Amino acid sequence: MLSLLDYQDAAVNELGAAYAAGYQAPLFVLPTGGGKTVVFTYMAMRAAARGRSVLLLGHRRELIGQMSAALKRWGCRHGIITPDARPTNDRVQVGMVQTLANRVRLDRGGRYRFDFVIIDEAHHATRKSTWGTVLQHNAGAKLLGVSATPCRLDGKGLGVHAHGFFDHMVLGPSMSELIERGQLVRPVVYAPSTSIDLSGVKKRGGDFVVSALAGAVDRAPITGDAVEHYRRFADRRSAIAFTVTVEHAAHVVEQFKAAGYQAAILTGGTPDKERARMIRDLGNGGLHVLASCNVVSEGTDIPAVFAAILLRPTESYALAMQQIGRALRASPGKDKAVILDHADNVRRHGLPTDEVEWSLDGLERNSKKRGNAPTKFCTGCRTYMPLAATICTECGTEVEREGGAARGDFIRTREGQLVELTPEMAAQIRQKKASELKGARTRAELIALGKSRNYKNPRYWADKIIEERQQYSANRKTLNLGSYRGR
Repeated sequence: MLSLLDYQDAAVNELGAAYAAGYQAPLFVLPTGGGKTVVFTYMAMRAAARGRSVLLLGHRRELIGQMSAALKRWGCRHGIITPDARPTNDRVQVGMVQTLANRVRLDRGGRYRFDFVIIDEAHHATRKSTWGTVLQHNAGAKLLGVSATPCRLDGKGLGVHAHGFFDHMVLGPSMSELIERGQLVRPVVYAPSTSIDLSGVKKRGGDFVVSALAGAVDRAPITGDAVEHYRRFADRRSAIAFTVTVEHAAHVVEQFKAAGYQAAILTGGTPDKERARMIRDLGNGGLHVLASCNVVSEGTDIPAVFAAILLRPTESYALAMQQIGRALRASPGKDKAVILDHADNVRRHGLPTDEVEWSLDGLERNSKKRGNAPTKFCTGCRTYMPLAATICTECGTEVEREGGAARGDFIRTREGQLVELTPEMAAQIRQKKASELKGARTRAELIALGKSRNYKNPRYWADKIIEERQQYSANRKTLNLGSYRGR
């Protein structure tokens, strides 16, 4: 049987209070590895015990399997709604969203209407989506959304006043808090000192076009560098390499095998038994590296993974953090997770431990500002460390208190060399972006800034910033706080 941890129990109580206060569709946010499935399957079991019909909605077989396994551990009878599953009359059903979307269109008898609908990976759920088809068929039902990253690449909000279904947000502990509790391990991030040249890669739908992106990153020097840094920082420890295409994944596997490692490729077409064997081997040492293309980014619980090898640049914050999160789960003997960010995603989006202020309205996420402490290189392992430090926490090298490379110096290592990206370095990047934004005062300047950042709709973004500034100025005048001087 499962049991709730204290913060999970607190989340259940807060969600219950939200329903009691009149909210119909709260969104529960908890970082990857925090135990979202435990929380919402417990709530499903409790709702069924009260006579409610419950649907748990997922979009991947891995998610369906995990929800089913958790319900079994709670002792909760349930059915499965997938193309090959036999129908049951259980109060609780675990359904594939694609299957439900097809069936609800012909549902005249109400078989696929439920009292309570739970949506896993709820950042996918907007009105004009497959999820929207199922949820609108269940209009009037209470909803519960769960997500580690409640944001979308297209900028659409998840709130009922935007493009989504949710009317309240309940926040669980942050990633830093879960690390302090021992639920997750600390990430040690190594980022390239120079960026991959993506200047010729076009974007579609806000992210890089896969075919063009593959040509930019699927190159022997980059893959060879990935093998070299894996050997250096995670030698023969379990790792997942996130790639752009299946062909790219195959090339990565070839390079790792040529270097003497046990490696395999996992695709959407890999049979379930073979997939289970690969994941099992990754956990017991029979497999060192598993290369994946869009298969284990979401909803895969592999606690033994020690390293994440990021080889797919993405503009999606959610995708980047989901991939990093695969390595952060705690397991016996694991005290950290190594993130080898060859894709430059951490510089693009920030560290996984950065605090994020989430919103249902679809506006840009705003990271809380942190201190901008100066840093230096460790002369032993080339990770970044505070300027005042005398011993590197990663390798134990003693360094002079005022020694090391110049602060903020990203280009002191050779091309392709990875260095640890610390919170201080990430703060420098955020500070630069904030300074750029503050300096853009007119709509034309904001549009130009949006274009330089490759935003999908820089004019829309510029108008939103102007709207925020006007509202901020109005609030200051109302509170008699003086004139507005920029944001």
